[in-house]
Formats: sequence, structure tokens, C-alpha cells
Amino acid sequence: MTERRKIRWLIAHYPAYLFIRTAKVFAFELEKMCPGEFEIEILTMPEYVKKYNKFHEFIELPPSIKGLDINRVDNSVNVVQNKTWPEVRKKWKTLFAALGDGEFELSQTQVSIIGSYLDTNFAAIDLPFLFNDHDHVSRVLDGEIGDSLCNNVAEKTNIRGLAFTYSGGYRVIGANQKITNLSELAQTKLLTHTAHSSTLFAGVGANALHKFNANENELADAAVDSNSAIETTYLRFAGSHVYKTEHSMFTTSILTGNKFWGSLTEAQQNAFRIAAKKTAKHERKWSIDDAKRYEDEAVNNGVEIVAISDKDRAQLQKASAATYNNDHLNAQGIDPALVQLIINSGNNTIH
Repeated sequence: MTERRKIRWLIAHYPAYLFIRTAKVFAFELEKMCPGEFEIEILTMPEYVKKYNKFHEFIELPPSIKGLDINRVDNSVNVVQNKTWPEVRKKWKTLFAALGDGEFELSQTQVSIIGSYLDTNFAAIDLPFLFNDHDHVSRVLDGEIGDSLCNNVAEKTNIRGLAFTYSGGYRVIGANQKITNLSELAQTKLLTHTAHSSTLFAGVGANALHKFNANENELADAAVDSNSAIETTYLRFAGSHVYKTEHSMFTTSILTGNKFWGSLTEAQQNAFRIAAKKTAKHERKWSIDDAKRYEDEAVNNGVEIVAISDKDRAQLQKASAATYNNDHLNAQGIDPALVQLIINSGNNTIH
């Protein structure tokens, strides 16, 4: 009997259970197509460091805002809490280099990070009000546009995309104080996740600080505290008040390295693609269900959710135009033609 080939899936994000369940479904789907050929070992970053005693950058956590971010402590190893985002950049550079070199075979990370380190066109997916609904997301990410993004990053780098998942779905604004409208949001410091969001919320008067802003030596976390607001998703938020804006999608991508990919047979490569696509559909459905469960249980959990009014949503959508002009897209390294393809695929009339 041929020995199973061990495949290591590195969990690179929190909350870990979201990504662990994704890896388990992938293993299940792959086994159906390649019975007895592979064994998937699922490891968080601290677990990987502890087992293999390498890449100690993996235990360095990015800054967080106490009371707004979920607890990311992992007791399996002593993690390091950094004060600024630049200190964590080396972690992502190491992760992509290690994945490309075959130090582990699979991982999953945010498209915003892929856009920052591998292929700037991935950042197009983070544009505000880009998608009409979840069906539109599926048509784009599971179709030719998503496949093109995955293939193009493989041509530019030593990393290959396999499929697109969520990291909580729609983004919202979280805070420890109640925010009921855009005027109140404008009176609060807001830590955003993307340059798109900084531009968007600055357009409605908010004091928006982008955590990945490369022009700041001390990133936005040094300028905010528990009285500030944070761009987040339900499942990454630890505070007590949510302003439900649903202004963009928080997505991730299943990744592998070209070195490992080249070691697979054509039939195995096809099985990996199919397993990743099936897994992605499961995961996106779970994220939608998770969001509904969060809303259903919010009151009992001490969380108040205020949905953005139609008037304020229209104002926010109007402000999003600034992220679609060629100056902004070119500054972010995004092909305007790609953005137009995504818009056209949903018959989106907002822009």
C-alpha cells in the first residue's frame, strides 16, 4: 500500500476555528477524489513554530485595540504582541516565501494581504459596494474572473490561488459606543482595514486611519483606543455596538505554492482545484449562516446592532465613487478594466 503524502495546511488568521473547519472540508473533498493519496495536517502558526522550530515570525501578532478585537491568545506558545503593523510585515513576507518553497503546502489568507504582497489586483475585491449580493460574489469569485486572478498571481509569483472564501462576509463598523448615523461616526476615530475604506469614510467626514498605511512609521493603532471604532466583521469583533454598514466583502483565498503544485500530477491538480472550489462554497455559506446567528443572538450577548439608514447608505454609496476613479485605482495598482468586468457581471448600477 502506497504511503499517504502529508500536506500541511497553515492556519494564518484568527479566529482559528473558521479556517480549521475550512481545511477539514478540503481534506474531506480531496479524499473523495484522491482516496488514500494525501493526509492533511492542520497547524496554526504557533503550532507550526512549536513543531518545526522555524519561522518564529509566525508567532508575532499584529496590534489590536483592547475591547474591540477578539482574543487572539494561543497558549500553545508564547506569542508576541507587536505595537505597530510594520513590525508584522516580515511575517507575511516569510509566510509567502515559505509557502512558495514548500515548507508547507496550503494556507489561506485575506485578499487584502495578497493584494499588498503578491498581486495588487486582488485588492479590487475589497472595493466598497462592488457586489450586489452574495450571488454576485459567487459568480465573480467562482467564475472566469476569480480563476484569472488565481492564475495570474501564479504567473507573477511562486504562489498560486485555488479558490476564494470569506473571512466573516460583509464588513461593518464596531465600537464600544452606540453609532446610529454617519454624523456620529464622523466624530469617532475609525481604524480601517483597506485604503479603499479610508477613502470611503473620509468622504463622509470620518477621521479614518488605515492600519496598513505605508507612509506612517507608527501605524493607526497607536492613535486609537477603546473609544474609537474599527472596521471589522461580526466574527472578529469583541465590542458592544455594531453599525451595520455592509460596505464591502471581507474575503480570503486558499493558496498553494508553485513548487508543490508542480510536483502533483495533472489529475491531482484538477482534484485540488475542484476540492478548493467546493470547500469555498461551503465556507461562504457558513459565513452567511454565522452572520445570521450573530444577529439572532446579539441582544443576549450584550451587543446592539444598528443598521445604516437608507439615507446614510445612499450617502456612503455616493462617497464610494472616489474609490473607483482611475487615480485611486492606479495608486492601488488595480486594473480599471478588471473592476469594470466585476461591475458588469452583476449589472451593478451604483457606479
